[in-house]
Amino acid sequence: MNAANDRGDVVPAVSVAGCAAYGALPFHVRASKSAAGRGRPAESGQALLILIVTLSIATMLLVYGSTTEIERVVRAESRARDALEEAKQALIGRAVGDANRPGSLPCPDTGDDGSADLFVGSACPSYLGRLPWRTLGVGDLRDDSGERLWYALSPNFRDHPSAPPLNTDTKGTLTVYSNSDALVIADQAIAVVFAPGLALRDQRRDDGQELCATTGKTVQRNRCAANYLDAAAGVRNAAASGPFIAARAADDYNDRLAVLGAADLMPLVERRVTLELRNALLAYRAGSDCACYPWADSAGAGVSEAGANRGRVPVRSALPQNWKPRVLPSYVVPNEWARVIYYAVARDALEAGGAACATCADASLSVDGASGFDVVLVSAGYAGAQRPSLAPGAYFDDPENQDGDDRFVTPRGSGADRDRLYAIAGAQSGCAANARVLIDNAPCASPAAGVRAVCQSAAAALARCTCSSAAATLTGSKCAASLDASACEAAMTQLRGCVP
Repeated sequence: MNAANDRGDVVPAVSVAGCAAYGALPFHVRASKSAAGRGRPAESGQALLILIVTLSIATMLLVYGSTTEIERVVRAESRARDALEEAKQALIGRAVGDANRPGSLPCPDTGDDGSADLFVGSACPSYLGRLPWRTLGVGDLRDDSGERLWYALSPNFRDHPSAPPLNTDTKGTLTVYSNSDALVIADQAIAVVFAPGLALRDQRRDDGQELCATTGKTVQRNRCAANYLDAAAGVRNAAASGPFIAARAADDYNDRLAVLGAADLMPLVERRVTLELRNALLAYRAGSDCACYPWADSAGAGVSEAGANRGRVPVRSALPQNWKPRVLPSYVVPNEWARVIYYAVARDALEAGGAACATCADASLSVDGASGFDVVLVSAGYAGAQRPSLAPGAYFDDPENQDGDDRFVTPRGSGADRDRLYAIAGAQSGCAANARVLIDNAPCASPAAGVRAVCQSAAAALARCTCSSAAATLTGSKCAASLDASACEAAMTQLRGCVP
């Protein structure tokens, strides 16, 4: 029997059992479809969430791992860099402070005991070896891989009394390339320090014996530079006399280098030597019968010439009387330091008031237009090329300092190789002269702490001058040890223009 539904459609009539059977199946199917419809999106969402979480964790682990690796590399580089810098500063300090041969450096250590090798005759046994850290008075410096540093030395700078003269005319002989043999970092380097890093390729660092490619001798592998220092672009860092190369890190190269050049070393050595010559001249005057300074060496032979007030310091034989024992530093003559330092003395500060002076232009010397100076010393700076002669023009840059009169100027250059001027103020000198004394001796800190007496007396003499505050700044704690601060530079500028 047929019946009509709510919408008026005709629906076939079925039995109650049929209806039950018929109705049960669609309900079951509908319920299953409904559950599936609700379950699949939920399961998909859960799967997507799990995937996102998994990817997030993987990403975090990757980022963490990368960050950790970057941090490890940075720490390693920092450790190697710090070790190289400490070694470089130790070498500079050793060279500047050497009592017998300022500027010289110890032989490398080929015995791996931290001590510089002893000379064979007048030469180092090798000019490439480990850094002699005991001799330098530093700790057992190592790079990030735990390896000791290696060290190459230019033979001209070895610390032997019979080596050729060492002064600002002396040049290093080591060449260092960057990445290829066409790019030169330095061609007159004095020393090179190496951090060797981990062993590469066939480098073996045990104590077994083998023929060393560096020396051509059979030695322990852990004493052979070829097992520590690498090569790039056909340049081998294990070559005893160089050239050397600072290349990018690669599978077959991991050396790191610190280069010591003339700019790092010689200005400090030159300052020390010039100030010690200045002190020797003061001692000469204090101990002489004439209470005067010696006549100058105008011919470059190291001997005073009566009547000459300009030239070089007469370090071999002085007039009107010779040097007393131990007044001149013992290293000055054998290392020919007088050749690279110009000397001028005022008429009033010479024997008999300079009555016999044939070259004096004025009663006193002047610096930057201010008179009242007894002595002027001009150091030449380190040589980039061979000096053609002993003439002042071959050594000193400023025309005013090489024109043969008694007027001088503070050197105008700004490079590390520039000339430098040092003066001794006369007894009747005024503000400008005492300001110059302070400039010459800055920074004023003494090794035992405090301010050196020469700075204290100059600052006291400037108490009534326009630069009194600058003098106080320069002798204060901020500037006594270093002139790096802007206030110190400003004080130096004010001192250069000091007037009553």
